[in-house]
Amino acid sequence: MSIDLIAGGKSKKIKKTATTYDDLYWLMVRRKQSKSNAVILKRLFMSKFNKASPLSRLVEFMTGKKKN
Repeated sequence: MSIDLIAGGKSKKIKKTATTYDDLYWLMVRRKQSKSNAVILKRLFMSKFNKASPLSRLVEFMTGKKKN
């Protein structure tokens, strides 16, 4: 038995790349105890699968739908 990747399956050989982040949020979290900075830093380190959908995509999905 083998894995059928041609039919749209995920590649099993992809490794996680290093996360990119802004040093500004590291500094802000260390210096000021702000919840918003901590949340932004946490969201930057989330994987693509776990990140929240961008607002622009939600607007795109909701265009043309009726309000109840």
